[in-house]
Amino acid sequence: MPFVIPAEGGCQCGEIRYRLIGQPIFLGVCHCTDCKQQSGSAFGMSLRMRKADVELLQGAPKQWTARPDNGNPKICVFCGTCGTRLWNGPGPLGNLSVKPGTLDDPSQLAPRYEGWTKRKLPWLRIEGLEASFEEQPRRPASAS
Repeated sequence: MPFVIPAEGGCQCGEIRYRLIGQPIFLGVCHCTDCKQQSGSAFGMSLRMRKADVELLQGAPKQWTARPDNGNPKICVFCGTCGTRLWNGPGPLGNLSVKPGTLDDPSQLAPRYEGWTKRKLPWLRIEGLEASFEEQPRRPASAS
């Protein structure tokens, strides 16, 4: 996935700013209940990044721990002022799942897979995906 770095992003109110300095591991769409509730939409998206490739530039985000459909605890990082979710993690491999809608320019990104399709809304179609998983994917082929 071609991605111009560094790339910057932040929360809706501007209190939190961050910079991505490395290439993403992958970008995916998730249809789990947690991601739909968090995004307030039909699905959520996650841009998997190495923790070392995400630099906090401004502000002090807050966090809480959720228990999504897969049952594993998930650290949710957000702006304490406006509530924008910025990323989740770190996960078991030390990676963060950045919310791509918080990037200043997410237009260069396109998802490669979708997870939790058993919870996908029946009217939703996403073109150009390489793989779909009924539940949580173990690891997309492109993530190795």
